[in-house]
Amino acid sequence: MKIIFSIKNKKFIEIYLKHGKKTLTEPRLTITSNFDILLITTLDKIVRSNKIERLSLKSVEIRGKMTFGAVSSVILKTTAKALNF
Repeated sequence: MKIIFSIKNKKFIEIYLKHGKKTLTEPRLTITSNFDILLITTLDKIVRSNKIERLSLKSVEIRGKMTFGAVSSVILKTTAKALNF
């Protein structure tokens, strides 16, 4: 399984959970002041609803352009790194 964070523009991000070529879920998040809480809560719901074990996650990707130094990009990079340990 793979999680893909796809940055659409400076205001939206989509999270794809892929199993092979099949997309299991794709919630869309708005980047706001509480983006960190929204991101963690959404990831938690995805993991719980799809009964994902940590070992079944093979990779985490970030696609799209991020604003260098923006807090949202730092949060996203840190989250991806934590999931991809």
